[in-house]
Amino acid sequence: MHRFVIALAVIATFCIARAADDAKLWTPPQPLTFEGLHTWYADGGLPDKRWPRERQLDLNGDERPEVFLGIEAYGRGMGYALFTQRPQGWILIADRIEGAAAPFVLLPESHDGWRDFRTLLQTWRGRGLLEITYSWDGQQYVCKSEREIQSEEVSNP
Repeated sequence: MHRFVIALAVIATFCIARAADDAKLWTPPQPLTFEGLHTWYADGGLPDKRWPRERQLDLNGDERPEVFLGIEAYGRGMGYALFTQRPQGWILIADRIEGAAAPFVLLPESHDGWRDFRTLLQTWRGRGLLEITYSWDGQQYVCKSEREIQSEEVSNP
């Protein structure tokens, strides 16, 4: 009986250590920084490869794209942090943007020189798409609207 308890304790310790290591792979570093996320990726963080881990889109017309870095993967898409480059380094301008396989699309409307953009996700029911529009509020990008659409409704502006 004593050997069984020792073996069980060793297995439990291994499982707990393994769970802690797995949590590190799926939990982004805080605070969210451009450099911190790249270090997390290099250490094996966010191993899900179904969705692009990094995207780029020039949102303010300065010919330097803003960068979306993955912070969470799930069945129908990925959550991204959004960064822009300034002389002092990379600045976080949105801590949560939803996306999936479809490209992010610039929209004609802009606020203070920052363009709105659209992302698409499969709906939970899987029969349509969730169209999410993000807009600049003067300090950061925020969700402006969400609506469920059918795939036939998707168009490029």
